[in-house]
Order: sequence, then structure tokens, then C-alpha cells
Amino acid sequence: MPMSSVITSRPAAAGAAASASTQAVDPTDLPAVLREIAREAGRRELNDENPFEAIDLVRAARIGALRLPIALGGAGYSVREMFAAVIDLAEADPVVAHIIRTHYWFVEERLRSSDSDARRHWIGEIAAGKLFGNATSELGAAAVGSLRYATTLTPEGDGFVVNGTKVYCTGTMFSDYVNVWAAQGENALASLIIPTTRAGITMLDDWDGMGARKTGSGTTRFEGVQVRADEILGHIRLDAEPQPTFEFAFLQLYLQAIMAGILRNVVGDAVKLLKTRDRSFSHAPAERPADDPLLQQIVGELSASAFAAESTVLAAADAIDQAYASLQNGVPDATLAQRASLRAAQAKVHVDALAARAANQLFDVGSASAATRRKNLDRHWRAIRTLSLHNPTLYKALSIGKFLVNDEPLPFNGYF
Repeated sequence: MPMSSVITSRPAAAGAAASASTQAVDPTDLPAVLREIAREAGRRELNDENPFEAIDLVRAARIGALRLPIALGGAGYSVREMFAAVIDLAEADPVVAHIIRTHYWFVEERLRSSDSDARRHWIGEIAAGKLFGNATSELGAAAVGSLRYATTLTPEGDGFVVNGTKVYCTGTMFSDYVNVWAAQGENALASLIIPTTRAGITMLDDWDGMGARKTGSGTTRFEGVQVRADEILGHIRLDAEPQPTFEFAFLQLYLQAIMAGILRNVVGDAVKLLKTRDRSFSHAPAERPADDPLLQQIVGELSASAFAAESTVLAAADAIDQAYASLQNGVPDATLAQRASLRAAQAKVHVDALAARAANQLFDVGSASAATRRKNLDRHWRAIRTLSLHNPTLYKALSIGKFLVNDEPLPFNGYF
């Protein structure tokens, strides 16, 4: 699909609604689905192809429902188990894993919702395989994380109308619904959910990043889009004391889970490179690259990095699980929520550094021939570096230091 093209329609299967099912998601089906998603992942990335067919597989397998209780059509996964599955999915195709990142955030919000009618409706849609995108970020002078938006929700007739332009709408062009954050008056934000096919919504495939290129992270415009009252999920008062939450820790840790999946591929590619290299340099310590102790050491280090990244992500997921278990009327224990945010932040600082180093080390295993475009090994570094830029690592480390040294609370925004 050409850059900046308008998404007016999708292939029929990609836009089709999944059939509702009362059966629980069967995790034993996932390995076969992941193998199929992985089969063409490298070619899609190399050719800049949107993964519509892979997303159809996600819908059909209802991978987006893993966190729902079994009785509600899900797999009953804990947060830790879900992050382990995300790592598996990112190993299969990090683009696909990234596309459904905010879908899982939407699922978490519904699971802790106290609005029983809305919760029942949207969990039913999740169980049926529907996917949910996002329209949150905006360009402009307002500081990132300030929750100040130019997009507005205003009354009109018996309902409302939303107007504005959102950027970095990851996954929305692949989704059935979009979750929009809009200003409602001077000091309130509204969270609303509407179908991506509604009149007045224009989605642009204009994300031009060096990595995560086909994640649908483009611009979405809302021009006089009608919104029903029952499509407003809730409000945030900007002048009110914020309640404890772990939702942002969940959202941010997800990026490191994708990196952990990518690192598995880095290890696999390194082993394949070393086994298939026919020659080395005349001054190398071994004639065959596979017998070279220096190159073998790099592979060992890459394997250790992948293990450390996965272990770190899952340990931080445990902290989110503990915060989730403490929910009372949708609000977690403040101490456990803060601990979840701290663990997710620590995971980011650690995983970002070792993942970037590992993606760079991969080229030392393959030497000059590893830089050929057809091998596409740069996709790992491009993806990792792009993921790390979502949320500046230096600011995370600084906030952790302030918290530990001076008891300064971690920032309260979508990045913590």
C-alpha cells in the first residue's frame, strides 16, 4: 500500500466481523496460528506489506481474548501468561504483536470496569474476536503526557460529535473499533469507542518510521463523527486527584515484551548465520566460522540477552498481576500500583539497552554479507530502536532515581 494512502476499505476478510462464540479460547490452538503468522513475516517486512491476512488469523483465533475469563469466552490468562503469549506472538511477527498493543489495553480497562452493562457488551465483542485500536496522541505544543487534547467531543442533538486529528494510531486501520480520547469542556476528557467504519473517519497509512513500519501507526481524522451517549466509556477530570492505576505500566511493558520476542529471532538468525557461513578471514582464530570461539561467544551472549529480557518482562508482569489482584471497585492498592509502574520502568531501562546491543552484535556474527538487503537483518535493530523511542529511556531512569533517592513519586501519565 503506498505511503499516505487513505484507508477507505480493507480486503473483505480483514474487515469482516468475527462470529460470536460461547466457547472459551483454546490456548492449544495458538502454536499453529503463530507458525502461520510467522511464515511470511520476513517477506512482509522486506516488501513493506500490511499484514491484513495475519490479523485475520488473530481475529479467527481470538488471540485478543486471552485475558478474558474462560466463562466469558477467553483463555483465563493471568497478566504474566498474557505477556508470555505476547512474546511468542512478537517472535512470530513483531508487527502483528504491536498492532494489537492498545487492544489489550482496552481489554484491561474493560476487565476492571465497574459499569456492568457496558462491561458485558464490550467483553462480548472482545470474546467474538473484534479488535480495538486507538486514537490518543496528537501533534502540537502540549507536552506529551499532559492529557491536553485539541480533539473535542461536543453535544449535538440527542448525541455528540467528535472533531480532531490524531497521530500514531497504532493498529486502528486493522481494527473494528477505535478508542478515542477527546476534550469535553475545559477540564474533562472523554473516552469513547466507535466503529472504524463510521462516517467522517479518515485513516491514513502515512506512518514513515524506520521500524514498525506496517503497524498502521498513521493519522486518523475525525470530521463531524456522530457519537451516541452509550459509546462514551467514561470521563477523567483533569483537576481531580488521580486514582491509582496499573494500566499505563501494562501499556508500556508491552513494548519490552515485543523486544523480547524480537531477541528470540536475533538468536535464531545468529545461529543460522554461523552455521551457513562458508568462509572466514585468513587471520581469524578458526578456518570455519562455526568453529570460531569469538563468534560462538557472541551467540552465547545473544542467547543470554534474550533470556534476560524475557525474564525481566515476566517479572514486571508479576507486579502488574499483584496490582490487578488488589482491585476494589476498579481501583488497585496504591502501593502495588506504584510498584507495578516502577517494575515496568526498570524493565524498560534494562531491556532497551540490552536489546539494542544484541541487535547490533548480530552483524558481528555474519560479517559484511550480513548487511545485504535480502537478509533483512537490520529489521531487528530498526524495530527495537523505534520501540525504545516511544518513551525516552533517559527520563525513565531519571524518574526511577528520583523515586529511590528522594521518594519523589513516579509521574502519573500514560508513560508510567
